[in-house]
This record gives sequence, C-alpha cells and structure tokens, in this order.
Amino acid sequence: MFEHVRMPSDYSLGYVHRTKNVRISILKFKSTYPDAEKGTDPVEVYIFSPKRRKVGSVMILQGLGSRNVLYLLRMAYYLSKRKIEAVVPVLPGNFTRVAHGSVSGKDYFSSDLGKMTRFWEHALTDLLSLLELLKVKKMWHERNCLFGYCLGGMIAVLLNALSSDFKKTIIMMAGGDFATLFWKSPTLSFVRRELKSGKGEEHGMTNEENFYDVYRSDLERLKEFSSVQEMLSSNIHPLLKLDPLAYAKFVDTSRIVMLEAMFDKALPKSTRDILWEHLGKPKRIKVPSSHVSWLPFQVLAARYIMKLLKEQSA
Repeated sequence: MFEHVRMPSDYSLGYVHRTKNVRISILKFKSTYPDAEKGTDPVEVYIFSPKRRKVGSVMILQGLGSRNVLYLLRMAYYLSKRKIEAVVPVLPGNFTRVAHGSVSGKDYFSSDLGKMTRFWEHALTDLLSLLELLKVKKMWHERNCLFGYCLGGMIAVLLNALSSDFKKTIIMMAGGDFATLFWKSPTLSFVRRELKSGKGEEHGMTNEENFYDVYRSDLERLKEFSSVQEMLSSNIHPLLKLDPLAYAKFVDTSRIVMLEAMFDKALPKSTRDILWEHLGKPKRIKVPSSHVSWLPFQVLAARYIMKLLKEQSA
C-alpha cells in the first residue's frame, strides 16, 4: 500500500510572504503516488518559519473541506511567531488540490471504495514522503508534534502506525468505525444517498444491519494481526483497511492526546469513544464546543501544542 513512499527527487521552495519575525513559504513537489487524480498533483505545503532559531516543529493536518484551512493557517502563523516552525500540507482532494470535477474533501468518503482508497493512500504517501524530505533537509526538529483535526486526526492515527517520527500527536474531533459514520454521521449524508441508490452493493454496504454485522465481526479480527502489513494483506472488509481503528493497536498510546468536542454533532459519540478505546485510552480532554465552533479560538489549541513541545525539552 505504501511502496511508493520516497523522498521527492525534485522540489521547489519559495517565499510567498515575509513579516518581521516570520517567513511564509510554499513547498511543491511531484507526488510519488502513481494513481493521483487529475487536479491533485503537485503536492503543496505551506511552511511558516521563524526568522530566529526555532524551538520545535509541528505538522498541521486539515479537516474535510476548505473552510477550516484558513483557521489552521492562522494557527500556524501564531506558532511561528513563537519560534515553532509550522508545516501545513494541503491534502490531495482538499482545498487547492481538489480533484477535477469534484468538491473539496468529498472524495475521502464514498460508496466507491476504490476511489476512496486511492485518496487515503495518496494522502499517506504524500505525507510520509514530505516527512522524509523534512528530515533530510534538517527541517524536522527533534521536539515536534503532529496536530490533526477531523479528517486530519484520522489520518494522524494511520501516520503514527506507519512512522515513529512524531513525538506527540494531538487528535482533535476525530473518530473511528467507518460503518457507523457512513450510516449515522450528518456530514456523510451524501454517502447514504449513494448507498440507498444501490451503490456499494458489491461490498455489502447497502443493507445497514448486515453491513454492521460484517464490520463488527471484522473488528474482532483485528486482534489477530501483528503488523499493519498483515492487516492490509488480510480479507477483512476493504473499508476497515482505511479505518483508524485498524491501525490504533500499532500506535504508542503515550504519544497521543485526544481533544473531543462535547457538542460534536458531526461524529456520533460512539465513534469517538471506540477510537479512544482502540488507541489504548490515551489522555482525553473534552472541549466545550461543537465540531467547528472551536476554530475561531484556534489560539487555544496552539497554546496546547506549545505546552507539549515545552514538555519535550524538560
């Protein structure tokens, strides 16, 4: 699944804005993922660099769609003014990398599991390749943190199962159990329309109760696997192979912090709880907000990132 991860052979890095204390640049390189959809290449990464000596690095992963990206870019700027280099990759299929004829964020959840798999694989390939480039160029500080919101939080779980390069990871407003999300999340109503029209029948997803039964049975089988590769090579449901729950057992619980919205309507509570449990019940902080109402107060999340980085230097 990840045999195409490698350091980009060529890239461009140029400044788009400078202030007294911060340089904002954009990094671009051709994706090493061979099945990239039209419109999703090249990889684009915003980098907010302090002009003075940096004290840490953070990678910030966005949620579904484009609206949240601007708030996260502000958070990156806030952190860079405090000597923390913030790396904000644009995920394939999102924001400025939306696929031809599609909508920002929509392709990460679909009744077409082939297409959905390509976007998840593409995102992970790009992020792991980016990480290799940052390390080689000595741009990834020994004190570091991964921050993922919504979709970005789910991807962060997979990244932690595949890489040990993140000292701490904040998973914000994320859940697991894609079967429940497909049928219960208000955000994924477009997927339910597809399922009710008969799409996804080849994977047994159109009958809600039967789908749950198969998915629950395969969730129990996750205990059998001793590696990510073994899980991916198995015959469990293909949707489960993208689900953070399938990767959670391969993640170091001590490196994870979950931030959960108390009034989150987008993610059913059961999907948040089951991810927390599969991750080994890491530290969990409940935030008095909805799924999106925290965004104007992104400075509070930034301060928590600063706290985690400071603890690494203690």
